[in-house]
Amino acid sequence: MTVPGERETPRQRIERLVAEGKKSRQAVERAEQVWRERLQQAISIPGGQNALVLLDDLYHIIIDDRLLRRPERIEHLIRGAFEIHATRHGRRRVLGAWREEGRRIVGFAIIDEDGRVRSMHVIDERDLRKYQREQMLWPL
Repeated sequence: MTVPGERETPRQRIERLVAEGKKSRQAVERAEQVWRERLQQAISIPGGQNALVLLDDLYHIIIDDRLLRRPERIEHLIRGAFEIHATRHGRRRVLGAWREEGRRIVGFAIIDEDGRVRSMHVIDERDLRKYQREQMLWPL
C-alpha cells in the first residue's frame, strides 16, 4: 500500500491491478516464472550488446497486456532487434521483430545506457515509422 503523495512501485501497481481484477494473478505468476527461467540474466542484443530486465522492470513491462499474456515476447523483442535509435537522457530505443503464429510482430524497448530495460511495448507495424525518426545508432 502506498502513502498518499508517494508513487506506486511497479510491483505495487501490479498488485493493485490484480486486486482490482484488472490483471490475472495466474498471468502475473507466469510472467514471474518466465523472468526467473529466461530473463533475469542479461539477454544478448544482436550486435553484441546486452539488455537486463530487473524484476521491478518486469512489473512495469507487463502493464502492457500483450506482454503480460505472452511474457516470452520480452526475450523475442530483444533478440529480434533490427535497429537501435537514440532517445532522451542517453537512453536507446531498440526496435525488434519476431514471428509468432505465422505473423510478424514488432515492438520496442527503451534501454538505459547501462543496458537496463526500462519499458517495452508491442506496437502495430504501421506505427513503426514514427519510432524510426530518431537518430539511428545501429542498423542491423
